[in-house]
Amino acid sequence: MDWLVSLIGAAMVLVILRDLFHTLWHPTRHGGLSRIVMTGLWRLLSPGRAVRGAAGLVGPLGMVGVVVMWASGVAVGWALVYWPHLPEGFAFSSSLEPAEHAGPVDALYISLVIVATLGLGDIAPRRAGCAL
Repeated sequence: MDWLVSLIGAAMVLVILRDLFHTLWHPTRHGGLSRIVMTGLWRLLSPGRAVRGAAGLVGPLGMVGVVVMWASGVAVGWALVYWPHLPEGFAFSSSLEPAEHAGPVDALYISLVIVATLGLGDIAPRRAGCAL
């Protein structure tokens, strides 16, 4: 069952990366997920709605929304990959009890630290065959 969680996480990361590629570098410039976000915001804030003047905000809000979707999707995807390997696959600082840090929130924390390139702090991946 652990492999299924990791597989779902890896698939999520690949879907986000495909959308990023298609939106930024593909000649059609149409990523599926980013298009849904932009279309949804346009329909929500389109002219003729109760929110006057909001149509000018669709572009900037859409760009921020798409980038947030990409970043959060990659972070959650990697968290799903890491989660089944907690705590055995990670080295913990001496101030932490590994058994207390094996949940999905801890996996998301590790993912956010690694994706944000903040470095490896109190929890770090352990190399195979290396006893730390």
